[in-house]
Amino acid sequence: MQTVPRIESRTPAAQKRRAFFSYSGPMASDAPALPAPRPGLLALEGGIVQHGMLRGAAVAAEGDLIFTTAATGWGEVLTDPSYAGQIVVLTHPMAGNYRIDASELESANVQARALVVSRLVTPPDGPGWSLEELLVAGKIPAITGVDTRALTLELRRGARRRSVIRGSEVPAAEAVDEAGASPTWESVDHVAAVATREAMHVHSEGPRRGRAVLVDFGVKRSLLRAIAARGFEIIVLPPDVSPAEVAAEEPDLIVLSPGPGDPARMEPQITLVRELAKEAIDGGPPILGICLGHQLLALAAHSPTRRLAVGHHGGNHAVMELDSGRVDIGAHNHEVAVLDHPTLAAAGYRVSHRDLNDGTVEGLVHASGRIASVQFHPEGAPGPIDAARIFDIATAGALHGGGATLHIVRA
Repeated sequence: MQTVPRIESRTPAAQKRRAFFSYSGPMASDAPALPAPRPGLLALEGGIVQHGMLRGAAVAAEGDLIFTTAATGWGEVLTDPSYAGQIVVLTHPMAGNYRIDASELESANVQARALVVSRLVTPPDGPGWSLEELLVAGKIPAITGVDTRALTLELRRGARRRSVIRGSEVPAAEAVDEAGASPTWESVDHVAAVATREAMHVHSEGPRRGRAVLVDFGVKRSLLRAIAARGFEIIVLPPDVSPAEVAAEEPDLIVLSPGPGDPARMEPQITLVRELAKEAIDGGPPILGICLGHQLLALAAHSPTRRLAVGHHGGNHAVMELDSGRVDIGAHNHEVAVLDHPTLAAAGYRVSHRDLNDGTVEGLVHASGRIASVQFHPEGAPGPIDAARIFDIATAGALHGGGATLHIVRA
């Protein structure tokens, strides 16, 4: 079973956040009581309404409706900070048939707003919590009995995505109006809700080989595990950190983490990344950007991003490394893509990876060899870890005085 590396808070105020990294075995507290199922509905701002049964926490929910093709990994999905502000539709027709261990959770809280599933089952008794118990503990509802594949097709056809989940006592037309009046996904600072506010220290697993500074926009525990497992201690810094504060930690490698929300609204972070990138190109610490970190690197180079018509969420996206022709099946969780714009080349970047489903940019490498980024999640969780070698390449390059270039020539 995986465990989280030993953590030390860097300030007294950060002691309150130690729970973020505290899971390493069975759930510490008793499983919560489950409320009785009750009739409810899911309403989209464009007028689509689906009726079903409400389970999980007995609360209403609102958020941006997205779908994931992940067939398992519900604990990871619900607690991944990149799902903040979103109602998650599971395309797989059944969920809940195994119990969830605390080591599978990616943060201290359930981050998704709600879950939509065709069939929610209860697993046999045993250690860990059921999916519905996690929903209750996380204070979010699920609506079941919904034709999730039909709903997914509506999303793929361009259905507007602001949605609400309400009890059946709310008229459908009123619920549709509530969905249309809810905040847009782009207008909310989701990073501020999920990222650390205090610096933290993650110990390396085994002998210490180097130091990474990770700027936290909504990091997953599994990403921290992946870096610590390669002998790196990690200094986790909040998203409003200054370039001087990053430099003061004397990192061998800078990691820009994944996270939720629209990067185009994150001007302070774009400015930070622009300065870190300039220093890296001039011989400073190399940079590895992942997901949101990848998007911020592009924006820092004055290259645009756009929201995808249908986001990439799941564990079955094929990504090609262009130089070698290697194809990895990887974990994805993003709503925004970097555009292949002339400003990238003007800033010294080339596209290193592409999604084989839709051709979108999945990776960048700078001509200096000291900056690289990927749009996918090399650590999986949930999903394949075909691309975990990216952490090997980035950490080894940083320790040998090179950079974060991700390309490996096929033998």
